[in-house]
Amino acid sequence: MISSHGLSDTGCVRPDNEDRILVDEKLGLFAVADGMGGHSFGEVAAELALLAMQQYIDSSRDRSDVTWPFGYDFNLSLDGNRLATAVLLANRRVWKRSEELPQYAGMGTTIAAVLIGGDRATVANVGDSRVYLLRRSELRALTADDTWVGAMVRQGTLDPSEVPHHPMRNVLTQAAGAREDINVQLLEQELADGDQLMISSDGLHGVVEEGDMQSILSEAGNLGRSADGLIAAARNQGAPDNVSCILLRYSSDHNPA
Repeated sequence: MISSHGLSDTGCVRPDNEDRILVDEKLGLFAVADGMGGHSFGEVAAELALLAMQQYIDSSRDRSDVTWPFGYDFNLSLDGNRLATAVLLANRRVWKRSEELPQYAGMGTTIAAVLIGGDRATVANVGDSRVYLLRRSELRALTADDTWVGAMVRQGTLDPSEVPHHPMRNVLTQAAGAREDINVQLLEQELADGDQLMISSDGLHGVVEEGDMQSILSEAGNLGRSADGLIAAARNQGAPDNVSCILLRYSSDHNPA
């Protein structure tokens, strides 16, 4: 069983909140979208993306009537295909909207999403929003950022210690709606009793050290208090961007804390 709590905050600098969160326990779908684009069109991109995902995950619950507009990957589970398709549809919807009016040009959004099915979490991401797993007080990222510096680190040409202050640390290599075709990162994670998942925009993990996030998640106990603590930690660091997080806790005994 999954319990959840989500929060989104404008932060200390930005006048508007272009982050959007989706918490749908009925569908088992949880997502953070960090929109980008001038004149608040980032929030349009984020809202379009999450709505497209929610609609597809809902419509694909009936397995006898599932359409696969991008084909079916037999290397993935059914839920893996559902979530990958949902993200691709989100990208298509934002891309098409960006072509409708000149002011929409260039808008896009990151997506980090989790689809829960039983004791398995299917995780997808595009951009630099992240999904973390906290297991026995150890926090680790399940996703890899679609950023220039992230690619350089994975290639071994940039030391991870240089990332926080690198001038290109916020340069994305892909985002939903920024181009017609994207590559969705996807993985499936077996869950153990007491596992916590955190979905966050870079307004949180970009300013709060992982050790501090781990301490807050481990010590607060209650998901609501943990989420409040994470937002407060980002604001204490000046929160130059919008700050969003969704916290999930898996319980195998159907009695979540």
